[in-house]
Amino acid sequence: MHEIPVTNDLLGSLLGSIPRVSLAFKPTPLEELTNLSKQLGGPRIFAKRDDLTGLAFGGNKVRNLEFRMGEALAKKADTVIMALDVLSNSARQTTAAAVKLGMKSILVLKGAKPDHVTGNLLIDYLLGAEIHFAETKEDQRTVIKQLMLDLTAKGYRPFTLSDSPMFMLSAALAYAEATLELIGQLESLSINPETVHIYLSSSGKGQPGVEVATRSLGLPFKVTGVSAMPASKQVRRIIADSTNNTARFLGINLYVRPEEIKNRTEFIGEGYGIATKECLEAISIAARSDALLLDPVYTGKAFAAILADINDGSLSKKDTVVFIHTGGLPLLFNNASTLKSISDH
Repeated sequence: MHEIPVTNDLLGSLLGSIPRVSLAFKPTPLEELTNLSKQLGGPRIFAKRDDLTGLAFGGNKVRNLEFRMGEALAKKADTVIMALDVLSNSARQTTAAAVKLGMKSILVLKGAKPDHVTGNLLIDYLLGAEIHFAETKEDQRTVIKQLMLDLTAKGYRPFTLSDSPMFMLSAALAYAEATLELIGQLESLSINPETVHIYLSSSGKGQPGVEVATRSLGLPFKVTGVSAMPASKQVRRIIADSTNNTARFLGINLYVRPEEIKNRTEFIGEGYGIATKECLEAISIAARSDALLLDPVYTGKAFAAILADINDGSLSKKDTVVFIHTGGLPLLFNNASTLKSISDH
Protein backbone atom coordinates (compact mmCIF):
# COMPACT_ATOMS: atom_id res chain seq x y z
CA MET A 1 0.00 0.00 0.00
CA HIS A 2 1.17 3.51 -0.80
CA GLU A 3 1.35 5.81 2.20
CA ILE A 4 -0.08 9.33 1.93
CA PRO A 5 0.71 11.87 0.79
CA VAL A 6 1.39 10.36 -2.60
CA THR A 7 2.75 12.40 -5.50
CA ASN A 8 0.73 13.67 -8.45
CA ASP A 9 2.80 11.44 -10.72
CA LEU A 10 2.12 8.33 -8.66
CA LEU A 11 -1.63 8.97 -8.49
CA GLY A 12 -1.67 9.63 -12.23
CA SER A 13 0.25 6.42 -12.86
CA LEU A 14 -2.13 4.36 -10.71
CA LEU A 15 -5.15 5.78 -12.53
CA GLY A 16 -3.48 5.35 -15.89
CA SER A 17 -2.90 1.64 -15.30
CA ILE A 18 -6.65 0.87 -15.25
CA PRO A 19 -8.11 -0.47 -18.52
CA ARG A 20 -10.26 2.07 -20.35
CA VAL A 21 -11.25 3.47 -23.70
CA SER A 22 -10.76 7.07 -24.79
CA LEU A 23 -14.08 8.92 -24.98
CA ALA A 24 -13.90 12.31 -23.24
CA PHE A 25 -12.51 15.59 -24.52
CA LYS A 26 -9.82 16.31 -21.92
CA PRO A 27 -8.71 18.43 -20.26
CA THR A 28 -11.99 20.27 -19.91
CA PRO A 29 -11.65 24.07 -19.64
CA LEU A 30 -11.39 25.91 -16.36
CA GLU A 31 -13.41 29.06 -17.00
CA GLU A 32 -13.28 32.07 -14.71
CA LEU A 33 -16.67 33.65 -14.07
CA THR A 34 -15.37 37.19 -13.85
CA ASN A 35 -18.69 38.95 -14.31
CA LEU A 36 -20.34 37.00 -11.53
CA SER A 37 -17.45 37.56 -9.14
CA LYS A 38 -17.60 41.28 -9.82
CA GLN A 39 -21.38 41.32 -9.46
CA LEU A 40 -21.25 39.58 -6.08
CA GLY A 41 -18.20 41.46 -4.84
CA GLY A 42 -16.97 38.09 -3.75
CA PRO A 43 -14.27 35.47 -4.36
CA ARG A 44 -12.80 34.43 -7.67
CA ILE A 45 -15.16 31.85 -9.16
CA PHE A 46 -14.19 29.21 -11.71
CA ALA A 47 -16.24 26.58 -13.51
CA LYS A 48 -14.55 23.30 -14.40
CA ARG A 49 -16.50 22.70 -17.62
CA ASP A 50 -17.22 18.99 -17.52
CA ASP A 51 -20.37 19.76 -19.46
CA LEU A 52 -17.93 19.95 -22.40
CA THR A 53 -16.61 16.38 -22.30
CA GLY A 54 -18.16 15.60 -25.69
CA LEU A 55 -20.54 12.78 -26.65
CA ALA A 56 -24.08 14.08 -27.14
CA PHE A 57 -23.97 17.27 -25.05
CA GLY A 58 -21.27 15.92 -22.72
CA GLY A 59 -21.39 15.68 -18.94
CA ASN A 60 -19.65 13.91 -16.09
CA LYS A 61 -20.66 10.39 -17.16
CA VAL A 62 -18.41 10.53 -20.23
CA ARG A 63 -15.36 10.34 -17.95
CA ASN A 64 -16.95 7.46 -16.01
CA LEU A 65 -17.77 5.61 -19.22
CA GLU A 66 -14.13 5.40 -20.20
CA PHE A 67 -13.76 2.82 -17.42
CA ARG A 68 -17.22 1.25 -17.71
CA MET A 69 -17.03 0.70 -21.44
CA GLY A 70 -13.41 -0.39 -21.14
CA GLU A 71 -14.56 -3.20 -18.87
CA ALA A 72 -17.42 -4.13 -21.21
CA LEU A 73 -15.04 -4.38 -24.18
CA ALA A 74 -12.55 -6.38 -22.12
CA LYS A 75 -15.36 -8.90 -21.55
CA LYS A 76 -15.92 -9.04 -25.34
CA ALA A 77 -19.40 -7.49 -25.03
CA ASP A 78 -21.13 -6.20 -28.14
CA THR A 79 -24.24 -4.95 -26.33
CA VAL A 80 -24.59 -2.85 -23.19
CA ILE A 81 -27.71 -2.69 -21.03
CA MET A 82 -28.53 -0.07 -18.42
CA ALA A 83 -31.45 0.34 -16.00
CA LEU A 84 -32.01 4.06 -15.48
CA ASP A 85 -34.60 6.80 -15.05
CA VAL A 86 -36.62 8.09 -18.02
CA LEU A 87 -34.88 11.49 -17.84
CA SER A 88 -31.41 10.07 -17.19
CA ASN A 89 -28.31 11.95 -18.30
CA SER A 90 -26.39 8.70 -17.96
CA ALA A 91 -28.67 6.98 -20.48
CA ARG A 92 -27.86 9.61 -23.09
CA GLN A 93 -24.12 9.49 -22.55
CA THR A 94 -24.00 5.68 -22.35
CA THR A 95 -25.87 5.38 -25.63
CA ALA A 96 -23.53 7.89 -27.27
CA ALA A 97 -20.51 5.95 -26.02
CA ALA A 98 -21.96 2.72 -27.41
CA VAL A 99 -22.47 4.36 -30.79
CA LYS A 100 -18.86 5.59 -30.86
CA LEU A 101 -17.62 2.10 -30.01
CA GLY A 102 -19.86 0.30 -32.51
CA MET A 103 -21.94 -1.39 -29.82
CA LYS A 104 -25.66 -1.92 -29.35
CA SER A 105 -27.28 0.03 -26.50
CA ILE A 106 -30.39 -1.08 -24.64
CA LEU A 107 -32.02 1.15 -22.03
CA VAL A 108 -34.58 -0.08 -19.52
CA LEU A 109 -36.06 3.14 -18.22
CA LYS A 110 -38.08 3.47 -15.02
CA GLY A 111 -41.31 5.33 -15.66
CA ALA A 112 -43.90 5.67 -18.40
CA LYS A 113 -43.05 6.91 -21.85
CA PRO A 114 -44.10 10.57 -21.90
CA ASP A 115 -46.55 11.87 -24.47
CA HIS A 116 -44.05 14.55 -25.46
CA VAL A 117 -40.54 13.22 -25.98
CA THR A 118 -37.84 15.80 -25.29
CA GLY A 119 -34.55 16.31 -23.48
CA ASN A 120 -32.41 13.26 -22.78
CA LEU A 121 -35.05 10.79 -23.97
CA LEU A 122 -35.21 12.50 -27.35
CA ILE A 123 -31.42 12.18 -27.68
CA ASP A 124 -31.63 8.50 -26.67
CA TYR A 125 -33.99 7.87 -29.57
CA LEU A 126 -31.91 9.93 -32.01
CA LEU A 127 -28.83 7.90 -31.10
CA GLY A 128 -30.66 4.67 -31.88
CA ALA A 129 -31.01 3.14 -28.42
CA GLU A 130 -33.40 0.23 -27.99
CA ILE A 131 -35.66 1.49 -25.22
CA HIS A 132 -37.93 -0.41 -22.84
CA PHE A 133 -40.07 1.14 -20.10
CA ALA A 134 -40.76 -0.38 -16.69
CA GLU A 135 -42.89 0.84 -13.80
CA THR A 136 -40.64 -0.19 -10.90
CA LYS A 137 -37.07 -1.21 -10.19
CA GLU A 138 -38.26 -4.77 -9.78
CA ASP A 139 -39.84 -4.61 -13.24
CA GLN A 140 -36.57 -3.28 -14.63
CA ARG A 141 -34.69 -6.26 -13.24
CA THR A 142 -37.24 -8.64 -14.74
CA VAL A 143 -36.94 -7.01 -18.16
CA ILE A 144 -33.13 -7.07 -18.03
CA LYS A 145 -33.06 -10.73 -17.04
CA GLN A 146 -35.22 -11.62 -20.03
CA LEU A 147 -33.19 -9.40 -22.36
CA MET A 148 -29.98 -11.13 -21.29
CA LEU A 149 -31.50 -14.53 -22.03
CA ASP A 150 -32.96 -13.47 -25.40
CA LEU A 151 -29.82 -11.70 -26.59
CA THR A 152 -27.55 -14.56 -25.59
CA ALA A 153 -29.80 -17.02 -27.43
CA LYS A 154 -29.49 -14.87 -30.56
CA GLY A 155 -25.70 -14.90 -30.37
CA TYR A 156 -25.14 -11.44 -28.86
CA ARG A 157 -22.71 -10.85 -26.00
CA PRO A 158 -24.67 -8.55 -23.61
CA PHE A 159 -23.22 -6.84 -20.55
CA THR A 160 -25.25 -5.02 -17.88
CA LEU A 161 -23.05 -2.09 -16.90
CA SER A 162 -24.69 -1.40 -13.54
CA ASP A 163 -24.17 -5.00 -12.36
CA SER A 164 -20.39 -4.59 -12.17
CA PRO A 165 -18.39 -3.23 -9.20
CA MET A 166 -16.71 -0.95 -11.77
CA PHE A 167 -20.01 0.91 -12.11
CA MET A 168 -19.53 2.62 -8.73
CA LEU A 169 -15.74 2.70 -8.87
CA SER A 170 -15.68 4.35 -12.28
CA ALA A 171 -17.18 7.64 -11.07
CA ALA A 172 -14.63 7.93 -8.27
CA LEU A 173 -11.73 6.97 -10.52
CA ALA A 174 -12.87 9.46 -13.15
CA TYR A 175 -13.10 12.34 -10.69
CA ALA A 176 -9.82 11.53 -9.00
CA GLU A 177 -8.34 11.96 -12.47
CA ALA A 178 -10.38 15.13 -13.11
CA THR A 179 -9.05 16.56 -9.85
CA LEU A 180 -5.48 15.93 -11.01
CA GLU A 181 -6.38 17.81 -14.17
CA LEU A 182 -7.82 20.65 -12.10
CA ILE A 183 -4.70 20.84 -9.91
CA GLY A 184 -2.53 21.46 -12.95
CA GLN A 185 -4.88 24.18 -14.16
CA LEU A 186 -4.91 25.94 -10.79
CA GLU A 187 -1.12 25.73 -10.56
CA SER A 188 -0.81 27.36 -13.98
CA LEU A 189 -2.83 30.28 -12.61
CA SER A 190 -0.63 30.49 -9.47
CA ILE A 191 -3.67 30.03 -7.21
CA ASN A 192 -2.91 29.32 -3.57
CA PRO A 193 -4.35 25.85 -2.79
CA GLU A 194 -5.14 27.03 0.75
CA THR A 195 -7.87 29.26 -0.70
CA VAL A 196 -9.59 26.65 -2.88
CA HIS A 197 -13.17 25.53 -2.24
CA ILE A 198 -14.51 22.86 -4.61
CA TYR A 199 -18.28 22.42 -5.08
CA LEU A 200 -20.03 19.76 -7.13
CA SER A 201 -23.39 18.07 -7.42
CA SER A 202 -22.99 14.62 -5.93
CA SER A 203 -25.23 12.20 -4.09
CA GLY A 204 -22.47 9.66 -3.62
CA LYS A 205 -20.64 8.92 -6.87
CA GLY A 206 -18.48 11.82 -8.11
CA GLN A 207 -17.47 13.34 -4.78
CA PRO A 208 -15.45 10.29 -3.63
CA GLY A 209 -13.03 10.81 -6.53
CA VAL A 210 -12.36 14.40 -5.51
CA GLU A 211 -11.94 13.25 -1.91
CA VAL A 212 -9.49 10.49 -2.91
CA ALA A 213 -7.32 12.87 -4.90
CA THR A 214 -7.25 15.78 -2.47
CA ARG A 215 -6.71 13.61 0.61
CA SER A 216 -4.18 11.25 -1.00
CA LEU A 217 -2.13 14.19 -2.24
CA GLY A 218 -2.38 15.98 1.10
CA LEU A 219 -3.98 19.07 -0.41
CA PRO A 220 -5.83 21.67 1.67
CA PHE A 221 -8.78 21.96 -0.74
CA LYS A 222 -12.19 22.19 0.94
CA VAL A 223 -14.63 19.88 -0.86
CA THR A 224 -18.40 20.32 -0.71
CA GLY A 225 -20.83 17.96 -2.35
CA VAL A 226 -24.41 19.12 -2.85
CA SER A 227 -26.97 16.33 -3.01
CA ALA A 228 -29.84 16.36 -5.50
CA MET A 229 -31.51 13.27 -4.04
CA PRO A 230 -33.92 13.24 -1.08
CA ALA A 231 -32.10 13.85 2.18
CA SER A 232 -30.51 10.73 3.58
CA LYS A 233 -28.60 10.25 6.80
CA GLN A 234 -26.52 7.71 4.90
CA VAL A 235 -25.12 9.96 2.16
CA ARG A 236 -21.90 10.83 4.03
CA ARG A 237 -21.34 7.18 4.87
CA ILE A 238 -21.88 6.20 1.23
CA ILE A 239 -19.32 8.80 0.13
CA ALA A 240 -16.82 7.80 2.83
CA ASP A 241 -17.18 4.11 1.97
CA SER A 242 -16.72 4.80 -1.73
CA THR A 243 -13.69 6.99 -1.00
CA ASN A 244 -12.11 4.24 1.07
CA ASN A 245 -12.96 1.50 -1.43
CA THR A 246 -11.48 3.51 -4.29
CA ALA A 247 -8.31 4.25 -2.35
CA ARG A 248 -7.98 0.55 -1.53
CA PHE A 249 -8.51 -0.35 -5.20
CA LEU A 250 -5.68 2.03 -6.13
CA GLY A 251 -3.44 0.67 -3.38
CA ILE A 252 -3.41 3.88 -1.32
CA ASN A 253 -3.50 3.73 2.46
CA LEU A 254 -6.32 6.21 3.04
CA TYR A 255 -9.25 6.01 5.43
CA VAL A 256 -12.00 8.62 5.77
CA ARG A 257 -14.79 8.72 8.36
CA PRO A 258 -18.32 9.83 7.41
CA GLU A 259 -18.11 12.82 9.76
CA GLU A 260 -15.14 14.10 7.74
CA ILE A 261 -17.26 14.34 4.59
CA LYS A 262 -19.10 17.55 3.73
CA ASN A 263 -22.18 16.83 1.67
CA ARG A 264 -25.15 19.12 1.95
CA THR A 265 -28.79 18.15 1.60
CA GLU A 266 -30.51 21.44 2.41
CA PHE A 267 -30.68 22.49 -1.25
CA ILE A 268 -32.77 19.50 -2.39
CA GLY A 269 -36.07 21.22 -1.67
CA GLU A 270 -39.29 19.24 -2.14
CA GLY A 271 -37.51 16.38 -3.85
CA TYR A 272 -35.41 15.06 -6.69
CA GLY A 273 -35.94 16.91 -9.94
CA ILE A 274 -38.13 19.61 -8.38
CA ALA A 275 -36.57 23.03 -8.86
CA THR A 276 -36.36 25.28 -5.83
CA LYS A 277 -36.57 29.07 -5.77
CA GLU A 278 -32.84 29.20 -4.97
CA CYS A 279 -32.07 26.81 -7.84
CA LEU A 280 -33.98 28.94 -10.36
CA GLU A 281 -32.23 32.05 -9.09
CA ALA A 282 -28.86 30.35 -9.50
CA ILE A 283 -29.71 29.31 -13.06
CA SER A 284 -30.74 32.87 -13.90
CA ILE A 285 -27.71 34.50 -12.28
CA ALA A 286 -25.19 32.15 -13.94
CA ALA A 287 -26.83 32.55 -17.34
CA ARG A 288 -27.12 36.33 -17.21
CA SER A 289 -23.72 37.04 -15.71
CA ASP A 290 -21.38 34.71 -17.62
CA ALA A 291 -23.63 32.83 -20.08
CA LEU A 292 -23.14 29.67 -18.01
CA LEU A 293 -26.08 27.32 -18.42
CA LEU A 294 -27.10 25.12 -15.50
CA ASP A 295 -29.84 22.52 -15.17
CA PRO A 296 -32.65 22.52 -12.55
CA VAL A 297 -32.02 18.98 -11.28
CA TYR A 298 -28.32 18.88 -10.40
CA THR A 299 -26.06 21.80 -11.21
CA GLY A 300 -28.57 24.55 -10.44
CA LYS A 301 -28.94 23.30 -6.87
CA ALA A 302 -25.19 22.89 -6.43
CA PHE A 303 -24.57 26.42 -7.70
CA ALA A 304 -27.23 27.71 -5.33
CA ALA A 305 -25.04 26.46 -2.47
CA ILE A 306 -22.15 28.58 -3.73
CA LEU A 307 -24.30 31.70 -3.92
CA ALA A 308 -25.69 31.07 -0.44
CA ASP A 309 -22.18 30.68 0.99
CA ILE A 310 -21.04 33.90 -0.65
CA ASN A 311 -24.09 35.81 0.54
CA ASP A 312 -23.78 34.68 4.17
CA GLY A 313 -20.03 35.32 4.31
CA SER A 314 -18.93 31.69 4.50
CA LEU A 315 -16.84 32.43 1.41
CA SER A 316 -14.71 35.58 1.50
CA LYS A 317 -13.04 37.71 -1.16
CA LYS A 318 -9.80 35.87 -0.40
CA ASP A 319 -11.25 32.48 -1.33
CA THR A 320 -11.21 30.72 -4.70
CA VAL A 321 -14.32 28.80 -5.70
CA VAL A 322 -14.19 25.95 -8.22
CA PHE A 323 -17.55 24.67 -9.41
CA ILE A 324 -17.34 21.33 -11.19
CA HIS A 325 -20.04 21.60 -13.85
CA THR A 326 -21.28 18.05 -14.30
CA GLY A 327 -23.54 18.78 -17.29
CA GLY A 328 -27.16 17.67 -17.62
CA LEU A 329 -28.19 20.50 -19.92
CA PRO A 330 -30.84 18.56 -21.91
CA LEU A 331 -32.86 18.58 -18.67
CA LEU A 332 -33.51 22.28 -19.31
CA PHE A 333 -35.98 21.29 -22.02
CA ASN A 334 -37.90 18.96 -19.71
CA ASN A 335 -38.47 21.93 -17.40
CA ALA A 336 -39.33 24.57 -19.96
CA SER A 337 -42.57 25.69 -18.30
CA THR A 338 -40.88 26.09 -14.91
CA LEU A 339 -37.89 27.88 -16.37
CA LYS A 340 -40.09 30.28 -18.30
CA SER A 341 -40.66 32.07 -15.00
CA ILE A 342 -37.04 33.23 -15.16
CA SER A 343 -37.58 35.02 -18.45
CA ASP A 344 -40.62 36.76 -17.05
CA HIS A 345 -38.50 38.68 -14.54
